[in-house]
Amino acid sequence: MLTIHKAQPEDAGLLHQMGYTSYRHHFAHLWHEKQEMEAFLEQEYALPVLDQSLRDAACCWLIAATDKPVGFAKFSFRQPVTPQGPAGTLLHKLYFLPGMTGKSYGERLFEAVVCQARARGEAFLWLEVLAANPQARRFYERQGLRHLHDTVFGSASQQSTLHILGREI
Repeated sequence: MLTIHKAQPEDAGLLHQMGYTSYRHHFAHLWHEKQEMEAFLEQEYALPVLDQSLRDAACCWLIAATDKPVGFAKFSFRQPVTPQGPAGTLLHKLYFLPGMTGKSYGERLFEAVVCQARARGEAFLWLEVLAANPQARRFYERQGLRHLHDTVFGSASQQSTLHILGREI
C-alpha cells in the first residue's frame, strides 16, 4: 500500500539520499561532465538547501512510501509560467527510486500534488520535462498536461531542451 505524507525538516536526510540516488539513476547518462552533474546535485539536494526548502511556506515536499520510502515530489506555489503568463503550482520534481517506477505510484503522487495545489487556491499546474525524457513527457500528458512552449537549460558544457507542460487544475 502506498502512503503519501508531507515532508518535514527532519526528513532532509532522507530527501538528500533519495534525491541523489534517484537523480543519478534516471539522469546521469544525460550529463557530459560528471562534475557538472555533481554540482547540480549539490545545489538541489545538499542538506542546507533541503533544510531551507522544507521550511519555506511557498514550497512543499511529499514523500511516497510503501513499507519504505519509494519516491518524492517537490513543488512551489504561485510560480509564473512566463513573465506574462499564468501563475500556478510549479512541479519541480516527481522522482522514484530505482525499481519503483511502473507501479502506478506516479499517478498517485501526482494527484496528491494536485490536491495540495488546489487546497492552496491554485488553478494551474505546470512543469518542465527534458526533451531527452519522452517517457516522462508521456506520463505527464496522460495526467492531462499539454505542451505550452520550450526553453533551454544550460551548463558550461551542454544545453538541453525543456518542454514546458501545464494544465488547469
